Amino acid sequence: MYRIFFTVFTSLLFGINLYAQAPIDGFNKGKGNATIVGAFSNENFAKYYAADGLRNIKRTTQAYSFFGVVGISDRFDVQMSLPYVVSGTQQSLQDISIYMKYALLNKGKTKLLGAFGQSSPLADYQTEGLYALGQQASALDARLILQQDLGNGLFVMAQSGYIRRTTPTPSSVPFSAKIGYASGKIYADLWLDYQHAFGGSDYADGQGLSFRTLGVGYTKIGGQVYKPFNQHIGLSLGGSYVITGRNVGKATVLSGALIYNL
Repeated sequence: MYRIFFTVFTSLLFGINLYAQAPIDGFNKGKGNATIVGAFSNENFAKYYAADGLRNIKRTTQAYSFFGVVGISDRFDVQMSLPYVVSGTQQSLQDISIYMKYALLNKGKTKLLGAFGQSSPLADYQTEGLYALGQQASALDARLILQQDLGNGLFVMAQSGYIRRTTPTPSSVPFSAKIGYASGKIYADLWLDYQHAFGGSDYADGQGLSFRTLGVGYTKIGGQVYKPFNQHIGLSLGGSYVITGRNVGKATVLSGALIYNL
């Protein structure tokens, strides 16, 4: 039931290639099912986590994202996302991401999935200064996802893995946890997303290195609600907030998406 009615969409945070939430969920679409999504996100912050603590830096950024996912089999999905980012005087296509997800174990109410993805820049966008749109790094992302059905529509999910980025951008370890409710009439969740970067530079640390060398880490919370209008069309609204971080803004993000199930 869940796989027919709902899919998580990808919306990007802006400037350092961050996802508003983990790009992979614990559901499978099912063979022959597909979903396409058009999403809009607005990020706003007035403080930024620099080497010497929070600095008064303001920025507002919008992203327009396209997302698609198809069920190749009942256990195997392929998905793709493509964002267009606008920040101050800069705007550009950013990084295309393609993920493959396979249900390694689907027994009773427990599901274990493996996912592998790659992202690559599609344009020569700005990487330096206040209006940087990203770090121009390609990445390989491998994850394991554990999802447990608690009954009565409730579920919990946890995932982690390793993201290998091209030099000079540091690689990282992500962790995400989610609790949610899914039925034929509504979907809602609350989530926590964490990332630890290995090494790299810090903004305003006196080294004067390229923004591409920044090590990006964060802890953020968020949630979303999805309401289907019929078996094909639905609307999703969500938001997130950065609790603490490294080389990121203390940002609030609001997002919306129109979702069409084929």
